Amino acid sequence: MKAFFSKRRDGGAHERSLGGTAAILPGPRALPPGEGAGPLDRGRSEGAAERRPLSGGPTGGGAPARSEVERPRMDAPLRALRPGQKGAGQPEDIPRFTMPVANGIRTATAQAVSGISPEASRALREAFTPTRPKQEVNSLFIGRLNTLRRVIAAIEEERAHVVLYGDRGRGKTSLANAVEQIAGQAGYTTLKLTCSAELSFEDMFRGLLRRIPSSYHRSAAENPFSHNRNFHSFDERLPPGSFSVTQLADVLDEIGGTHVLMVLDEYDRVTAEDVKNKLAELIKNLTDMGSPVTLFVIGVAENVDQLLGKHPSIQRALVAVHLPPMTDREIERIILAGAEAASLTFATDVRERIVLLSKGLPYFAQLLSLHAARAAVSRDRDHVERADLVEAVKRCSVEADRSLIEAYHRSLGRDDKGAGADALYHAAQVDVDDYGSFQPEDVVAVARMGGAADGERTRDMLARLADGEGAVLEWVIVPSGHRLRFRNQMMRQFVMLMQAERRGLL
Repeated sequence: MKAFFSKRRDGGAHERSLGGTAAILPGPRALPPGEGAGPLDRGRSEGAAERRPLSGGPTGGGAPARSEVERPRMDAPLRALRPGQKGAGQPEDIPRFTMPVANGIRTATAQAVSGISPEASRALREAFTPTRPKQEVNSLFIGRLNTLRRVIAAIEEERAHVVLYGDRGRGKTSLANAVEQIAGQAGYTTLKLTCSAELSFEDMFRGLLRRIPSSYHRSAAENPFSHNRNFHSFDERLPPGSFSVTQLADVLDEIGGTHVLMVLDEYDRVTAEDVKNKLAELIKNLTDMGSPVTLFVIGVAENVDQLLGKHPSIQRALVAVHLPPMTDREIERIILAGAEAASLTFATDVRERIVLLSKGLPYFAQLLSLHAARAAVSRDRDHVERADLVEAVKRCSVEADRSLIEAYHRSLGRDDKGAGADALYHAAQVDVDDYGSFQPEDVVAVARMGGAADGERTRDMLARLADGEGAVLEWVIVPSGHRLRFRNQMMRQFVMLMQAERRGLL
């Protein structure tokens, strides 16, 4: 991809060692030379760009005053502007798509309007994918090996159905895609369905059975010549209209010559208790019958009961797998792997700051890396420096989910730099367990390390932030007692982004 970037330099070649820049913040250590870094870690380039202030809004400049822009007459035809041509009084080119669609195929234009060539933009999108789960198990699939082993063992050795759950942004769908691909390579028939609230139980399984051909009927597996060929797919084995769980289980038990893995992704979207009850009953029936069908259910939840409801009778048939946050080392490997795929390098201190701001969430690591890389490429550089990260943080904080922005400002009110903001920041800094919870005393300890001497005030502020329906924190009950956690786990990272400049994290 280096051929995509102009090699205009201000002078200064890349160093060849990981230690080109000393870490300024305490945090995760850089990978030792030779551990997955390869040719990436060439250190920082000489002559780093100046830091850019986080002011001026998302576009870096305000819109021109109305008096400065000539208002066209309503009866005058609007002239189409060619790329690169500016209209009267317009300070910038009109944004345009750089890859128009012709006959269903995207083709690159001669010149990118955004300052990044279409080829470079495409390479960055493939290297860093915050909005798309990983589709394949390749060099960009990082970490989660222990979780993969546990899921595979549950399916293959224990013949159990699996429930994978955890908070948003942790990579559950990417892991499910990896399991699906690995199972397919082992000869499993894998079927995936992305759930929605509108789907009924009958719609879900008719759609899945429609993709199982009649050649997998048990009679065909035992004796191909005696196979009844009067149907094409297994959905035709179901009675018309509604059907019972027992009828569905009987049809699934007719499958032979393969093992079917049914992946139900985003199952947390299902809200109907009737669907949850029927799925729980199906899991029990399939287990009792020893059917060659395994259900792999994935969803956002704090526990299994939130996804499937309270059904003690199916606990022995399920293996529940919780997806914890990634380690700092795994987050750094995501940055390194994406940089290598895009033929870029990240300065050591930039990687450390992305790890610090991501707090174990691969979504934010991918998002910050993507925007920082785009900022570097727009400057005709293939080395991501601190100024690029400043631009990335500014963009991510402005373009964050609206619910995060509203909850953050609602919890602080007008005092976004007072005791409430301090308490939120210290709560975002503490070490948490796999479920994101922490003790109030942990926050007090972090606050005191930052110079706050009044621990009682910190406790009172935490209690206020956890009080009320719109509170940003909540109390949870664990075997050891009561602990706190953010209601939306992505709030930890958002608080870090919002206060990064003021806290000296950039």
